[in-house]
Amino acid sequence: MKSWDDVRKNTSSVPEEELHALEFTAKLVAKIIHKRKELGWTQAQLAQAAGLQQSAVARIEKAKVVPKIDTIQILAKAVGMKLDLVIDEQAAAVV
Repeated sequence: MKSWDDVRKNTSSVPEEELHALEFTAKLVAKIIHKRKELGWTQAQLAQAAGLQQSAVARIEKAKVVPKIDTIQILAKAVGMKLDLVIDEQAAAVV
């Protein structure tokens, strides 16, 4: 697979719960990639700031691996972002 967009396109056999998790991960990774590029950073610079290997950042960005939430948090922090939970009023009303 070449990108997170490819992951989204090739999920027909994935159970719905996993599909939602993959889509959520893809959105987070896309935001981190966007911020990295906005900062003018290379993958190597992001990796150094996050304390990771450049190859790990490349695998995450190319959707070769699905990162754990703690890895996403480390990457987000490195580019000046943070993860936060917010109440989804629509989802809360359905339950």
